[in-house]
Amino acid sequence: GNATGAGGLVTFMDSNWLMSIVLSLQPYFHDQPDDVYVFWGCGLFPDRPGNYVGKPMSECSGQEILQELSGHLRLEDQAERLLGGATTIPCMMPFITSQFMPRSANDRPPVIPERDSNFAIMGQFCEIPGDVVFTVEYSVRSAMIAVYSLLNVQKKVPELVRTHRDPSVLIQALKTVLRG
Repeated sequence: GNATGAGGLVTFMDSNWLMSIVLSLQPYFHDQPDDVYVFWGCGLFPDRPGNYVGKPMSECSGQEILQELSGHLRLEDQAERLLGGATTIPCMMPFITSQFMPRSANDRPPVIPERDSNFAIMGQFCEIPGDVVFTVEYSVRSAMIAVYSLLNVQKKVPELVRTHRDPSVLIQALKTVLRG
């Protein structure tokens, strides 16, 4: 029921691959044609055989991955018409969830390590208090902190948006929980 770009990850719980997709707000790319749609997906268990293609995701072509997705979406009869001209680019990312491994406080260094004035750490493996890894925004924020601090740029890094106590977000979360 989500409008394109309004929801998060959609996971197919019955998928042997634990396949998920994200339908981002379109256009995804600045110069994307009006008749082109972009989405991405992943599988957390790529070495298991798929429910519909019978092969591990890691051995599938892009077309076979779309075939598996079509099965989970129950589009088998319409798959060729809807996805026949699609381009799928498989990509193995074995360390994609490494940011979520168990860790202790101070495992990640701050963007500007103590006693450093000409060195910064950017990306997913530095610590930004109050922020959450695994987003592009996290990497961009770490770069902004680094550049603004090291080059003495007189700009503020945008504040983090706190929605965990926003009543409208909590109501939507409650609706989602009660729907299932």
